[in-house]
Amino acid sequence: MLKQIIKRLFLLNVIFIFLMTVYRIIFTFYYAPAGLDAYRDGLVKAFILGVRYDAAVLAYINSFAVLAFIIFIFKGSKKIFLGFMNSLKYYYTFFFGSVILILCVDFGFYSYFQNHINILIFGVIEDDTKALFSTLAENYPIVLVAAGFIAVFAFVYFLSKRIIEKNLAGFDLKKTGVINKILISLCLIALTFITARGSFGLFPLGTDNAEVTNNVFINKVAINGIFTFQAALEARSKENRGMDYVAKMGYSSDNPSAMFADYLDCESGKIDAGNPEKSLERHTPYNKTIEAVKPNVILIVMESFGTDLMQYNSPTFNVLGEMKKHLDEDIVFYRFMPGHMGTIGSLEAVISNIPRLPLSKYLCQSKYAYNKYFFSGPMPYKNKNYETFFMYGGNAGWRNSGSYMPNLGFDTIIGESSMSKDYERNQWGVYDEYLFDNVFKTLEKDGASKFIYVLTTSNHPPYSLPKGYKPLPLEMTEDLKNAVSGDMKLSQMRFLTYQYSCRKAAEFLTRIKNSKYADNTIVAITGDHNFWNTFSYPVERQLDMVSVPFYLYIPAKLRPDKSKIDMQACGSHNDIMPTLYELSLSNASYWATGTDMLSDKASKHTAYNDLGIIINKDCAVLYDFASNKQKYYKWNAAKPREMVLTEQTAEHDGMLKHYKSGVAIAQYMLKNENAKLK
Repeated sequence: MLKQIIKRLFLLNVIFIFLMTVYRIIFTFYYAPAGLDAYRDGLVKAFILGVRYDAAVLAYINSFAVLAFIIFIFKGSKKIFLGFMNSLKYYYTFFFGSVILILCVDFGFYSYFQNHINILIFGVIEDDTKALFSTLAENYPIVLVAAGFIAVFAFVYFLSKRIIEKNLAGFDLKKTGVINKILISLCLIALTFITARGSFGLFPLGTDNAEVTNNVFINKVAINGIFTFQAALEARSKENRGMDYVAKMGYSSDNPSAMFADYLDCESGKIDAGNPEKSLERHTPYNKTIEAVKPNVILIVMESFGTDLMQYNSPTFNVLGEMKKHLDEDIVFYRFMPGHMGTIGSLEAVISNIPRLPLSKYLCQSKYAYNKYFFSGPMPYKNKNYETFFMYGGNAGWRNSGSYMPNLGFDTIIGESSMSKDYERNQWGVYDEYLFDNVFKTLEKDGASKFIYVLTTSNHPPYSLPKGYKPLPLEMTEDLKNAVSGDMKLSQMRFLTYQYSCRKAAEFLTRIKNSKYADNTIVAITGDHNFWNTFSYPVERQLDMVSVPFYLYIPAKLRPDKSKIDMQACGSHNDIMPTLYELSLSNASYWATGTDMLSDKASKHTAYNDLGIIINKDCAVLYDFASNKQKYYKWNAAKPREMVLTEQTAEHDGMLKHYKSGVAIAQYMLKNENAKLK
């Protein structure tokens, strides 16, 4: 009889494994990019490995039940044992129902970030929660989703009840001998331990074991969201305890000269050991024209303004509208990456002048939010008596910006509550056209020259538009339809709000160019990240997956010779402020880890972000911060934005050294923000 009970529990777990496999099949067919036929063998391996991951999850769930089961068959009475068995239906309902819930969350998470649950999931708690849930309500049938989850829990309950309680009342513990109980217990313990470990090797199954092919998507098919969620919790725990990034990158805080020397590619002896930060100090030359003009600088970070969609622009699928004219006639870098995959991380990467620490808390919501930084973005402008503004189309207190931004050096923080009540709004704030109107009105105010840092909101779920907006044609070609991996209706709304945002930015640029500010105002535009939940990207298209443009309008008096600028140079958000300083400030000091994208140095520049995507004009490295593993690539000659796996070279080593030393420097700078520079 005891063996029959074990068989029933085994059957229940087999059904759970089957259901998780069905989920994996749905995930694969929904998100699979084109060209997976060539990786059929790898896909089979991914599903086999996936069963091991799923079984490990269930083994952890079963561990408590197995322990209690063993105790009760030796010590418990028949009544206690039957009570325990009857309670298992509730136990499995809660835990396996929770597994299904996490997998569904993971499914939605992947649609936005092209990855399983990671540390970004904590943004749900830290973001504008009211606006976030309003967005979910707009885009998804929340009532049906909730009903679906209730149905899942009910299904698991009745399934467990049916299998576990069948003929249970007639069970008699005394019919099983002590020897059999011992053998059964040992077998259960061994099976649970081995399955939970997932491996007979030296190390247990973990997130770094998911690699079965060179295809990133297939590797993501293998692992499940439960394992990656656990990894996210561990990363968050390390973050809260204070991860030592300096040590992880191979450096010592006792010898900071080494990291600065590696970053600047110079001898350690050239770095002041007592004041290594000094090595990042730069000076703009005296410029008579800049002294006379003292240009205003407007830096706009546009929500989800990714580069990839631009390739589909045409008269019949017009996502750019009037923006195309500005992109064609001004300076744009397209091989450009955001500092982070989310809005607030990129916002910080642009303005902090140091790289974002991978898997770290956002500065504005960490202990570093309340420090003042000599190297922050606005400081060189404040030192030149500029008025500095941070302007956000949403709530000025979003993610503690109201406290963090003043410490960076912004004199004035402007959110939607400070703007006209007549401005039309969505769930996240005022629509872009009204935000740009407010920017222009701020520019018109008398006073000193202005540095205005702007964050837009419109191109964000739930993709609503102001009343009266008349869209341009958006007829999708077959190629574009085939490229869409998400919900088609949702994608069409995404394209529409992208078009709206581009057109309103273009109208603002036209307004500047047709005004008196055309001769004394620099406008820079970038995206916080690429748009999500639309396309699926293979590993060779990592640049397209993340890239955002870096656009510059520069008045004629200050404009460099465009023919001398390397438009194919690679850059990231860390390079924006150094570029603007060199364009707009005369005889000024600043500290930065980035590079002036208009200089000769840009051609050989190595750019990177906190995802560990490291690129220059010749090759690329993908570095996994958690596992400390890397892969090496070169650019495809036939398709210049695509990568091809290649052998490790000295150039790759130099790029990786630049990245690691940059991460180490970022933490060192944060911890030594009050260092006194001579």
